[in-house]
Amino acid sequence: MTTICCELLPDSYLIVLAPAQEGEMETALAHQLTCAQQSGKAAVWVDCGMLNSLSDEAAQLLWMLHHYLKEQRAELVLVHVPELVRKVVLKQEAGPAPCIVPTLLDAARQSHWHQWHNRQHWA
Repeated sequence: MTTICCELLPDSYLIVLAPAQEGEMETALAHQLTCAQQSGKAAVWVDCGMLNSLSDEAAQLLWMLHHYLKEQRAELVLVHVPELVRKVVLKQEAGPAPCIVPTLLDAARQSHWHQWHNRQHWA
């Protein structure tokens, strides 16, 4: 998988993924997720709309980021997730699933709600 776009937004870090040659997928994803993790943003949005499939290893990387972000009171939001990709992600069953939304607008709404909820919870 390759990154088409990697964008630092005011409160979020956006990664748009596209298919890549076998073997490059996990390495590229691991690099982008590390960059996202180090961004300090309240949310990481991963747009999967161009993917037809996802390996179990790539799904595990997404789950690891999801757990890390939860510890930091941040969140992972998966956007435009095709059904086959959703099945691979959800079959990992590593606790409560990451947020999956249909559009980037929904990701923005989810992130806004999550940030508001955290401020209310910790106030």
